[in-house]
Amino acid sequence: MLSKEAFSATITGMVTEYANKKITFTKIDYDTRKDTVVHESIIKSNGAFYATFTFQESIIVSIAVAEKQVLHATVHPQDNISLIIGKESIQVKGSSETELLIEYEKYRKGLFDKFLKPVYDSSASAEKVGNKEKLEFWNKQQTYASDKYKQELSAWAMKPSFLNSFGAIHASLRWHPDNDGLLMDSMLAYYKRTYPKNTYTTQLENKVLRTKRTALGAMAPDFSSLNQYGMSSKLSDTKAKYILLDFWASWCPPCRQESPTLVRLFNKYKNKGFVIVSVSVDDNKENWIRAIEKDGFIWPQVSDLKGWQSPSATLYNVSAIPTSFLLDENRRIIAKNLRGVDLEKKLEELLP
Repeated sequence: MLSKEAFSATITGMVTEYANKKITFTKIDYDTRKDTVVHESIIKSNGAFYATFTFQESIIVSIAVAEKQVLHATVHPQDNISLIIGKESIQVKGSSETELLIEYEKYRKGLFDKFLKPVYDSSASAEKVGNKEKLEFWNKQQTYASDKYKQELSAWAMKPSFLNSFGAIHASLRWHPDNDGLLMDSMLAYYKRTYPKNTYTTQLENKVLRTKRTALGAMAPDFSSLNQYGMSSKLSDTKAKYILLDFWASWCPPCRQESPTLVRLFNKYKNKGFVIVSVSVDDNKENWIRAIEKDGFIWPQVSDLKGWQSPSATLYNVSAIPTSFLLDENRRIIAKNLRGVDLEKKLEELLP
């Protein structure tokens, strides 16, 4: 088999606010999230930086300054990209696709501030004062806010200029698994047509297949992971009328805010055939176990302790948390991302 031909590309620029700080370029893996640092250097005293890459195919890099992610850039063979990174704006020369990625991220952050941040802040305030009723209300609102956030973001991603660009795969981090079939298929068709041998095309195809594999009505894929005691546990080992498969992490505030509701509903319905299987995307065992104990979880807990590189999370195409799947006794997916009152209403309906 012939190896791919290597190419080089260059990114130079100025970032005067962070002179003498580290700048890091990380190649993004949209399938396994096993991102790889490909260049690190110190910004010069005058704010200038220079990075050269040698690769075998086009890639997308995340650029971080002083450990803070500031933008994403597409890198093609022989690219010579120039960036001026300011506090309020980023100027780009030599890469219209990078400009599109910056525009996408700016729009996404605006939607986050509009839909999600107010709900997260309200949940945090309710949790701080111990108001369980308001906490459950705002946790429920998070589902609606997240759906609206993804809906408007996906509509933007359908713009032909973005959808027909190499950076379009970046939108796969936040597409709605049940509502964005057209976006997925259109994006994949473009990559197959334009970049048939690129690794991102394979990654995107894998993501689309996994997303459809966990659609409503599909059989939940089985998996094996380790519980907090280091013992292997399979999803298929759990027998119940209804299983809530809940992906979370100790460091995730919205997940932790939902904990009192999960504890209450588990205790209410456990004798009627309801169980929860919590899958953590933590990478620190002590933090994970401490959160289990503090939140009072007494149902099955598993984690690969590999963060976003968790095979279990990858299998279910989980790129944001909390994410949950409600399964029937045959492990068929009957609902997704039910929280607070919505989850309680569904359980009342199923287990009267």
